[in-house]
Amino acid sequence: MSRRLLALILAASLISAPLQADVQLPNLGESSQEGLSPLQERQIGESAMRELRRSGAMSEDPELVAYLRQLGGRLLDASGETGVQFVFFPMLDRSINAFAIPGGLVGVHTGLIVLAQHESELASVLSHEIAHVTQHHFARLLEGQKMAPWVTLAALGLAIVAASAGKGDVAMAGLMGSQAYMIQRQLDYTYMFEQEADRIGMQTLQKAGFDQAAMPTFFDRMQKNSRLGEGNAPEFLRTHPVTYKRISDAQARLKDKPYQQFKDSLDFLFVREKARFLQMDEQDALEYYRKTLSEKKYGHLPSHLYGLALAQLRAFDADAAWATLQQSKQALGKTHSSLEYLAGSIRLAQKRPSDALQIFKEASKRFPASRALVYGEIDALIANQQLSEALASAQYASELYPSDAYIWQRISKIQNARGDAVRQHQAQAEYYSRLGEYTAAIEQLQQAQNAGGGDFYLLSAIEARLKELKQELIPLK
Repeated sequence: MSRRLLALILAASLISAPLQADVQLPNLGESSQEGLSPLQERQIGESAMRELRRSGAMSEDPELVAYLRQLGGRLLDASGETGVQFVFFPMLDRSINAFAIPGGLVGVHTGLIVLAQHESELASVLSHEIAHVTQHHFARLLEGQKMAPWVTLAALGLAIVAASAGKGDVAMAGLMGSQAYMIQRQLDYTYMFEQEADRIGMQTLQKAGFDQAAMPTFFDRMQKNSRLGEGNAPEFLRTHPVTYKRISDAQARLKDKPYQQFKDSLDFLFVREKARFLQMDEQDALEYYRKTLSEKKYGHLPSHLYGLALAQLRAFDADAAWATLQQSKQALGKTHSSLEYLAGSIRLAQKRPSDALQIFKEASKRFPASRALVYGEIDALIANQQLSEALASAQYASELYPSDAYIWQRISKIQNARGDAVRQHQAQAEYYSRLGEYTAAIEQLQQAQNAGGGDFYLLSAIEARLKELKQELIPLK
C-alpha cells in the first residue's frame, strides 16, 4: 500500500460523488470510524476485481493464472493464514508492479514476472502482498484517518483500480489543489506497514522453502535500476516505497543464516517466458527470440525455445512452431505440461483435432494438476465434433473446479453447438456469476426462461437459481 494509492482512495471519496450515483454499493457508514469489517473488505475487493476485468487488463491465460494461484497457495500454506480467501491473478502489463486489494485479491503484472531472475524473487513479492492483506493494512490505514461516513466502497474500489492500473500519476495531477492532496501529505506512517510486510513476508518465504535473501536482493536491484533510469522508477517502487533502511533491515534479518541455493521450478521458467511473450506483439516477439537465440543470450534454452514456438504459432506458422517445440523438448530432455499444452494448441491450429485430442488426453494423465490441459481436451473434443463427450468432460471438470468460470463458458459453447438454447443461457449465467457479474447472469437466466423448451425440472432449477443470484445482489444495493 502506498501514500499515492491512499490519496487516490481519498480523492475518489472526496471529489467523485457525482459518479457514484450509478454504483449500487453500500456506504461505510459509522463503521468506517472503527475500520473495515471482513465483509466490507470483500465487497471492496469484488468491486475492484470487476472493474479490472472489465478494463481488459487482466490476463486470462490459463497457465499464468494457474501458476500464480499455485505459488500463492504454497505461500499461504506456509503463512498459516486461514481467515481470508485469497485470489492471485495476472495483469498483462509491462510495468514492474504487484498490488493487494482488500479481501485477499493479489494482482501481479507480467512485467514483474519477467524481471524476476529467480522464483524466490517473485515469491518474495507475493509474500509481501499477502502480509499487507493478512495484517489488514488497508483497514488500519482507513481507521487511522477516520474517514467520513459517506465514503463508499465503490469509491475505494475504483481508486484501487486507478492506482493498480498505472493511472495514479494522472489522477494525482488532478489532486494538487484538492483537499485530498492535503490529506495525502499526512500519510507518512505507511513505512511502518511496508516494514511489517517485509518482516512477515520473509518469515513466510522461509517456511515455504524459498530463499529469504531474495526479497532484499530483488528490492535492491529494482532500486539500482531505477537510479540508472533517471527517475523512471518501477511502478512497484512508487506504490511500495523501498528505502535503503528497509533493505538494510531485511538484510539484517539474514544475519548468521547459512547460504543455500534454491532451484527454480520448471513451472516458473516456462511461465516467465509465457509472460514475456504475451507482453510483445507478433513481430517484436519473433525478432527478440531469434536474436537472443542466435547470440546465446538466454538463461534457460528449453524455455527460450518455447517462447519462440509461441511466437511462431501466433504468427500463423504452425509448422515452424512444431519444429521449434521439438527442439525445446530435446533441450529439456523430457516434456512439461506447458510444452504439451502448446503441442495440442499447434495441432488444433493445423486443423488436426484428432491429433490434438490424443495429445491433451495423454498429457492430462501425466500432468493431472494442469487446468490448461483440461481446457485443451474440451476444446479438442469440440473441434472434433464429439459434443456429447465434450459436454461430459466439461461437466466433470465443473464438479472438480466449481468456481472456474471458463469451464462454464465452454459448456455454454457446447450447448449452443447442440442447439439447446435454454441450457446455453443457463451455462452462460454460471459463467457470469463466477466472475461476480450477477446482473449479466440474471439476464442470461431470464433469456433461458424465454427461449422456449426445457422440462419442468430444468425450468424449476433455473427459477431457483434466479432467486439465489438476486440474493447475491442485495448486499450491493
